[in-house]
Amino acid sequence: MELMPLQIDLPPGFAGMPVGSDDKMNRSHAWMVAENVAAGAGKSVEEFGSYLMALVPTMQANGIRVFGKFAVGPREGDVATLTLGVAQWPETAPGNPDAVVAALAEQYRGRHKRAAVQPVRLPIGPAVVAISGGEFHLPGRDVRTQIKAEYQIPLPDRRSVVILSVVAGSEDAWPAIADATAKVAWSLRSGEVAR
Repeated sequence: MELMPLQIDLPPGFAGMPVGSDDKMNRSHAWMVAENVAAGAGKSVEEFGSYLMALVPTMQANGIRVFGKFAVGPREGDVATLTLGVAQWPETAPGNPDAVVAALAEQYRGRHKRAAVQPVRLPIGPAVVAISGGEFHLPGRDVRTQIKAEYQIPLPDRRSVVILSVVAGSEDAWPAIADATAKVAWSLRSGEVAR
């Protein structure tokens, strides 16, 4: 099944890569990112590029189309991770997009009890937006704060939903995270339409 082509406007300073089905293009994007950020990460271009390429099969399997990082928030060093994925419905969604969004919102509330969840209307159609915060527990008792803004956007093809997630570790950055995520969500459009 061919996926609906999409376009988005990424945040200023975004360093990341699109992920597609063409391995040559994925490798080209990975090496371009590696050339720009490897030195800052203390890695060689080859090492950093190979790390990115090792992630591509998992990202493809999970429908991820774009991932990367950008600066966000009031403090220097506040960085957010943006992931945009496309999930396929098991079958064609019902004809009423508002009913689909209401069901997505209810399901999200059930999984994330403390999240602020609400339906919104984007230029591409109705969607769900959620803001949540909490802790992410890593091995060795390492606990990190996590602030997340997420949009779930049923596409007009009625076969898929975009999941746009922006996560950062700074509580102070949450207004900037919400703003940056909203700008990306509002820019989502079909790749077939020139803008």
